[in-house]
Amino acid sequence: MEISRFIPILGGFGIILALAGVIVPLLIPQTHWITTVCEIVALLCLMIVCFYHITSIKNFSQQRSTRMGLNSIVAVMIVGAILVIINFLAARHAPEWDYSETQHFTLSRQTYQVLRKLDQPVAIKVFAHERSPNFAAFRDLLNTYTKETSKVSVEFIDPERQPNIAKTYAITQVDTAVVESGAQKIYLSEASENEVTNALLRVTQTAKKRLVFLTGHGEKGLTDQQSSGLSRAQDALEKQGYQIDAIPNMTSEHIQTTTTVIMASPQEPLTEDEQTNLHLYLQQGGHLLLLVDPQNQDSVDALTRHWGVTLGKGIVVDEEHRLGRGSPTALQIRTFTGHDITDEFTVPILLPVSRYIDFDMEKDQDWDFVSLAQTSENSWAEMNTTKTTPELNTDEDVEGPLTIAAALTATTSLQKDKAPARIVIVGNSSFATNGYLTYPGNTDFFLKTVAWLADEGHLVSITPKEPAFRPFVPNPSQEQALLFFQVLFLPLFTLFLGFSVWKKRRQL
Repeated sequence: MEISRFIPILGGFGIILALAGVIVPLLIPQTHWITTVCEIVALLCLMIVCFYHITSIKNFSQQRSTRMGLNSIVAVMIVGAILVIINFLAARHAPEWDYSETQHFTLSRQTYQVLRKLDQPVAIKVFAHERSPNFAAFRDLLNTYTKETSKVSVEFIDPERQPNIAKTYAITQVDTAVVESGAQKIYLSEASENEVTNALLRVTQTAKKRLVFLTGHGEKGLTDQQSSGLSRAQDALEKQGYQIDAIPNMTSEHIQTTTTVIMASPQEPLTEDEQTNLHLYLQQGGHLLLLVDPQNQDSVDALTRHWGVTLGKGIVVDEEHRLGRGSPTALQIRTFTGHDITDEFTVPILLPVSRYIDFDMEKDQDWDFVSLAQTSENSWAEMNTTKTTPELNTDEDVEGPLTIAAALTATTSLQKDKAPARIVIVGNSSFATNGYLTYPGNTDFFLKTVAWLADEGHLVSITPKEPAFRPFVPNPSQEQALLFFQVLFLPLFTLFLGFSVWKKRRQL
């Protein structure tokens, strides 16, 4: 008799545990083990209750009404069990189809090839929370990667709740993804398939590519955190997986170990020995990024003449590509050519106070010259820099369109096992400094230029998929029609139907 008192309590306890095993994981997703424990204990409790009442159950089953309803109960239980099994299998192993207009949830062929060739695990940590703008974009994109390969693992970390981890990875803003494999780390701020796939390629490389900044000729400071410094450029390049070094002079010992040499606005010319070493470096397939300002009139002329390039004097003026209502010498360049650097490049580049670049294609046949960015036809190079308001003087000034940035590729190479030399010249260096690099177009242009010079041919180019979102913006007449239909017609029509039904029932 004493045991019978605890049987109802045991049954109620089993039901509570069964419900807790379902509800608790929904509130605390990290504790899935609670479901297993609760459901096992609940099953044991309910089995004890059934065993205690086995005699009552047997007598109940022998009644006529029970036998008549038994078939229906069994059929319902079988159908329910089948539905539960189907839902379980569908949740775990169901195929997926992408019916979106732009195939937004389908990876490209290049990404599938990269994922099949992954030979080491890659961890992706996304520092974002559910309220951040790109949380859903990162989640949807990275889920497609994890479903295709077990080599890629994804973890979402809230930097506000876990500040220690964010501090370890030097996270300064939300919606930042860190792609990590071994000692290699790549930082991403955009949920783009092109960026994620290329990050997978970069972090699985055995060695970093070395970029060298020359600093012994009055160039902009690599560690300078002022607006005119290049500390942000260094940080952006390091987050792309490059090894960054600064050297005062170009010596022969740096020729073999350097991927790309960067000269950011040198104020003094290179010595003859340095010029010889630099030319030898380029003859052996080296790469050079040269950023020059109008103030650097004579510091690099000897170098550029060797390649058939002439750096124009004066300051470029363009009324069409000016920055808002600011000075016409502060340019937002929107005209680009079909080159690997600027292909499908639609974001304007902000170039304050630039000089133009010219190339003599008839005299110099050793280099292929491609203009990357140009001004409009109404632009010109102002030679009189003392004017407060630039005006075109056809006798002195050079009329546009003018080339602001150019790429040169050598037609031949001294070493057959190496690709020809590459040079990129930009008639402005400020766009890469701390004060202007945060401009979206400047960051993309700078990083894509360095990637092309670093000869990262293993990287892929994936056309971004634009979301097929076409919002409907009604005009005033359409707004009035919608207002009448939603606010007046629908409520009155519903009231009329209700009144009609009520009247007919009254007549019955």
